[in-house]
Amino acid sequence: MASHDEYNTYWGETHDNTLQTPQDPAAAFESAISRAAAHLDFYAAAYYTTCASAFQEGGHPAEHAADAGSSIILEGWKPREQLEAEWAVLQDVTRRWNKPGEFVTFPGYEWQGDGTSGDHNVFHFAEGEPLVVVDTVSQLYTRLRGRRAFAIPHHTAYRPGVRGRDWSVLDETITPFTEIFSIHGCSETDEEWVGMRSNPHMGPPIGPGTWQAALDRGLHLGAVGSTDNWGAMPGHYGHGLMACMAHELTRASLWEAFAARRVYAVTGDRIRLDFTVNGAPMGSVIDAKGPRAVRIRAVGADAIDRIELLRNGRVIATHCHQGTWDLPRPGATAKFKLRIEAGWGPSPSELSVPDRLWHGHLAVDGGRILGFDPCFVSPQTGRPEISRDEAAFELLSSQHTRLERSQNAYVFEFEASPESRLLLRMNSLEETGPVLDFARSSREMWFRDECVRMLDERAGIAPGSPERGDIYHHVAFKAKVHRVIPEAGYTAEFSFTDDEPLTTETHYRVRVEERNGQRAWSSPIWLRP
Repeated sequence: MASHDEYNTYWGETHDNTLQTPQDPAAAFESAISRAAAHLDFYAAAYYTTCASAFQEGGHPAEHAADAGSSIILEGWKPREQLEAEWAVLQDVTRRWNKPGEFVTFPGYEWQGDGTSGDHNVFHFAEGEPLVVVDTVSQLYTRLRGRRAFAIPHHTAYRPGVRGRDWSVLDETITPFTEIFSIHGCSETDEEWVGMRSNPHMGPPIGPGTWQAALDRGLHLGAVGSTDNWGAMPGHYGHGLMACMAHELTRASLWEAFAARRVYAVTGDRIRLDFTVNGAPMGSVIDAKGPRAVRIRAVGADAIDRIELLRNGRVIATHCHQGTWDLPRPGATAKFKLRIEAGWGPSPSELSVPDRLWHGHLAVDGGRILGFDPCFVSPQTGRPEISRDEAAFELLSSQHTRLERSQNAYVFEFEASPESRLLLRMNSLEETGPVLDFARSSREMWFRDECVRMLDERAGIAPGSPERGDIYHHVAFKAKVHRVIPEAGYTAEFSFTDDEPLTTETHYRVRVEERNGQRAWSSPIWLRP
């Protein structure tokens, strides 16, 4: 078995519903994959294979489902000729964009069958495989056996038989893991620790289709997150992301990791999670005698709140990280993370303004910028340009995102002493001061003067004329400089020895939560007595 330290963590999207609405297929696929490549390591396309028919009140068909207003929408397979043509176009795009070591693609599609077996994303190791049109997951498995393909269930906690998952039928070689978090919410359990509330007509979520229900059956099933994207941004921050622990960024290496279940789910922040039992990494099935040594290490993008260790679905140990760490002493060089988030501004109902481009510059006097994590909800202009102690970056925000959040962010990691000075410029404003001051409190960059001019020019509201001045804050563009977090705050390690005798196969898994609410779920490790 390879040492856990030999793996790299790669981040990807396996469920972005490309071509969900009628449009030019080639342009739609190119757009989606280029946006994915801007901030992800790998991308398994999820070409949307169904189309919608709309029926208005009285039973009259609507001419266009998208324009049907208060119509009933019926889903079904697209015509076979359309499926074949669009599937060919998608495979051409994934073939051209696959660049080992830089950005890896897999061709895939969403399979719903007749709606009774739960929704799955089918993706293949390489192009050239047929798109399978069958009704049930048993039939799907039959058609996929012998091919290099996976079928990954999603939003499984909805009612089994009507788009939720019935775990009585499962082929672990084709379905080694399941999507437990997306824009729908979380299918981990039916406790609604993270609820499934965004899709009112498919809910409510119930117990039989949850991931925990599958694990209770003794199934070897890992966990991932992916967006089930209803917007235009693969890997949309906060709607789910898949982490994969592989040796290198190639199709072959990722595929081996998928099959071994060395994968895990995060909501948005790229929480690095190392989890072993007796030295075996997540996804493993091993034999064990005597006490089990559990090792957990989490590196977040924000302060870590707690780590939970579960055995057979029950929390058996918790590490509460809040309150266990302090800011570094003056003069001591340390690592820190700083989240810079932009996108607050007028809503379309107030003012119609163009998409906002935020030009940023971060400098760490006497320090060193080590890297960054992207937290994107809309397309970006590129990665930051980093040169030792400086970073130049751009963020784009839009009033017209279809989803609830419009703020984009970077999380920069840097090395400095607490008294080193930070300088952050965002368009016409700047914030500066020692690292220690940035660590004590968050800050707001309020573009008030710009707002005064904007209201005068666009709405005819003369400067100083409003009876109340808070309008100049409500309608202004704003950015947030989050509290700087030291490494001691965003890194947590936790060890536990379990000496409870094993009489049956047992699985362990881990949950991590940051102070900002972002979460991670490991795939389990199974032990046979």
